[in-house]
Amino acid sequence: MPDSEMHICVLPHAGGYHQASWRRPHTRGNDFWNFDLWRGIAQRAEQACLDAVFLADNAGLWPVPAEVRHRTAKVGGWDAFVMATAMATVTSQIGIVATGHTEFYPPYTIARKMACIDHLSRGRAGWNVVTSAGPQDTQNFHDRGQPPTEERYERAAEFVDVVKGLWDSWDDDAYIVDQEAGVFYDPAKLHVLDHHGKYYDVTGPLNVARPPQGYPVLAQAGLSGPGRRFAGEIGELIFMPLNGPAGAATSAELRGYAVDAGRWPTDLKILSQVLPVTGKTDAEAEEKWQFLQEAMDMDIARGAVGSMLSLDLSTVPLDEPLPDLGATDRVQGGRDAAAAYIAKRTAALGRPPTVRELILEYRGSGVVVGSAETVADYLVSEVDADVCDGFVLLTHGLPEDFEDFADLVVPELQRRGRFRTSYAGSTLREHLGLQRPASRYAKVG
Repeated sequence: MPDSEMHICVLPHAGGYHQASWRRPHTRGNDFWNFDLWRGIAQRAEQACLDAVFLADNAGLWPVPAEVRHRTAKVGGWDAFVMATAMATVTSQIGIVATGHTEFYPPYTIARKMACIDHLSRGRAGWNVVTSAGPQDTQNFHDRGQPPTEERYERAAEFVDVVKGLWDSWDDDAYIVDQEAGVFYDPAKLHVLDHHGKYYDVTGPLNVARPPQGYPVLAQAGLSGPGRRFAGEIGELIFMPLNGPAGAATSAELRGYAVDAGRWPTDLKILSQVLPVTGKTDAEAEEKWQFLQEAMDMDIARGAVGSMLSLDLSTVPLDEPLPDLGATDRVQGGRDAAAAYIAKRTAALGRPPTVRELILEYRGSGVVVGSAETVADYLVSEVDADVCDGFVLLTHGLPEDFEDFADLVVPELQRRGRFRTSYAGSTLREHLGLQRPASRYAKVG
């Protein structure tokens, strides 16, 4: 793929990312336990030549207050490994990235599942390495609580090393299958890992042949300081909310961590999140967005928007001007973003906005509302500013907003020469321009 072409994955979410998506008239997204919906998304994404379908996963209910959860569609989702397996059987070219939590699985289990999916898909698999999803998920597996952030990433680094070692159990040409001589494989090309580390003891070998890609593509989305370092050290497909100069600085930081780990900066494909609402015109797109905003449950939106802005809005009346909420205990970047946004709204209104106005006007990181040309302009400008190599598409409505993007924005990007019109390779690594890794047992020179 030429440097001018961007990478795009879709991360579909049951019910849509906007909390009111499920309330759209005639939406098909509410039928998210029907595999026909997901088959259609995977096949439409492949028709659009997207790099991959990116499957998130939670092992519990979404962290929405119990008293309002029944008014949302954020209640659960498919097991990512099950869905990846199913999607692999109904597609032939698009990559499929499945989330697997290092806190909830043993390394051998992840290694075996991902190797099998890579074989099943003929080299189109990726593993999204997630340490844990949150306390509500952890409680479904044990009562030890979440380890501190530093420890979680230290454990995850050893976990990934073990998984890679298991994927290297068999050399690529270990299987001889000599029927006449009665030799199925060369015993010199089978390797026992025999790992005994700080957190894991795994003997091996894996009972699955080396994956077609050598290793399935490793995806990572850590946002904290340790998470970003971990992403730079082991990640190949990086997914983060990145925008403007600050996003470009974060991307440079990630590539610096890669270099520190003995890798090349180009070993990382960094994707920013984008949440487009697209129409044939800007006005049509704005109309779609306004429906979503006005259909929101304010009690739910108050907490969600407050969290994104690092503000506690729980006790502030909806229709009174926003008071000075003071400092928060969230990161400085969140406070700065909130202050800038409130200042902008205050200048536009001539007074502090009310909480309701704040919620209705807030769009969040990566939300782009407009025509195909408007959305394409944003995507191209971010890539050209070295913010990212492409995007993970989070759709507000499933499948409506995804179909709008595939039908309107993708052709516009193709017309500009910024996105592929066909797949040049057959594996996810080839789609992303990533090298196939050699086995740790391969002879050098």
